[in-house]
Amino acid sequence: MAAMSWAERLSRLSIPEEQVVEGLARAIYSTHWRHPSPEWEHASDNVRDWVRAQAREGLTYLRGLKSPSR
Repeated sequence: MAAMSWAERLSRLSIPEEQVVEGLARAIYSTHWRHPSPEWEHASDNVRDWVRAQAREGLTYLRGLKSPSR
């Protein structure tokens, strides 16, 4: 099998992009979550939007990689 770029791999995901962003945002938030901070479901809209922006930037970075991934 030939190596694919990250952009090609991401385009083959069978879920909508906003669902990918939401999943990444939850993962980013959970990685840095500490008590007594609210869990994702109870975080403020501003916090969730900020973490979603990080997730979108992560996807943009991956799509911009020029070397194929194996």
